[in-house]
Amino acid sequence: MNTTDSTHPQALVVLTSGKQDRGTRATLAFAWACTSLALGKSSALYLTMEGTLWAMKESAAGVRVDGFEPLQEYIEQFLLLGGELLVCAPCSEYYCCFDRDKLDGSLIEGCKVVGLSTVVGKIAPGSTSVVTF
Repeated sequence: MNTTDSTHPQALVVLTSGKQDRGTRATLAFAWACTSLALGKSSALYLTMEGTLWAMKESAAGVRVDGFEPLQEYIEQFLLLGGELLVCAPCSEYYCCFDRDKLDGSLIEGCKVVGLSTVVGKIAPGSTSVVTF
């Protein structure tokens, strides 16, 4: 059971990497966030810059790093365990990862498109870490 509410997660993971490393950083970020949740720590994962790609349905299909589960499984586990998946609003509107004309209905169910003030507001006393991948 999470020991804090999702307003102020104990762990905030920031993912800025897309497919340039074949999903290695994304796999590590989601594995880290899933481990946090499995250990009873509330967790949020913020996707920004190239990392916004991972909020798109099917973006993780076929991505697997040796020694880890497939990325798609980590994403599903993260959401099932109650993780909060946040997507940078400015990136989703202006950055090159999204085709703005196809954004509606393209995001994984459970993602929240948020502004920077929402993410900064989640960093609070009691947050154990902010990790960047």
